Amino acid sequence: MVAMNRYLEKYIQKDLKRKIVLLTGPRQTGKTTLAMMLKENFDYFNYDNAEHRLNLMEKTWDRSRDLVIFDELHKMKNWKSWLKGIYDTETIPPSIIVTGSAKLDAYKNVRPKLAV
Repeated sequence: MVAMNRYLEKYIQKDLKRKIVLLTGPRQTGKTTLAMMLKENFDYFNYDNAEHRLNLMEKTWDRSRDLVIFDELHKMKNWKSWLKGIYDTETIPPSIIVTGSAKLDAYKNVRPKLAV
């Protein structure tokens, strides 16, 4: 993967130290690529992949990683509550970033529910 600085990277890196980061936008704009560039040591789960969905349900990601990326998580029923439960019971690291191409209103009112 070619290293490329993106203007959002420094802000995301700062926020990852203390909260979950939600990264949304149109399809094929580089959200997942950006997420994967943030840390060298990460786990990646795409909710569209059946095996990844099973891993998500069983919460089998590697806690020794620096970052866990949840892609298209908004497709999971009750994803906000699930994610809040993860955040409330897990420690950082690993940092968590959620990426997705859903309309921005899919994330409406998430902040109060996931507020730190």
